[in-house]
Amino acid sequence: MAKSKLSGGEWVVITGSGLIIAFAAIIGSIVYLKPPPVNFIYEETLETAAGEAIYRREGCLSCHEIFGNGASYGPSLDGIGSKRSKEWIIRYLKSPWPGVSAKPYRLRMPSYASLPSSDLEKLAQYLLALKFIQSSD
Repeated sequence: MAKSKLSGGEWVVITGSGLIIAFAAIIGSIVYLKPPPVNFIYEETLETAAGEAIYRREGCLSCHEIFGNGASYGPSLDGIGSKRSKEWIIRYLKSPWPGVSAKPYRLRMPSYASLPSSDLEKLAQYLLALKFIQSSD
């Protein structure tokens, strides 16, 4: 019986596959040993969980991104709890105005003035819980 030899192209594929596996192992080790820095934190409570349910029910994630989840039609809400007050957030939810971000957006945010005040409070509490982690420098 004759031995089959690998062609030059097959050796290229095998060598390339080995290099990809080695590279993935190295990068995986680096990420495992030193994970990327976390810049944001979410302080979850029963009230913020209720606010998150309202955020999802109202479809906010179809325009806004939080921690890499959601769309980017509107501004990212990462760290908004470190930037705005509860009063500001509720006022904005009731009557949004353009120009809260340096980036121009194609869509205008709808008003949520028709939500019950308790829902607005819970939604604001959820957004306030999305904070930047304070640097120790």
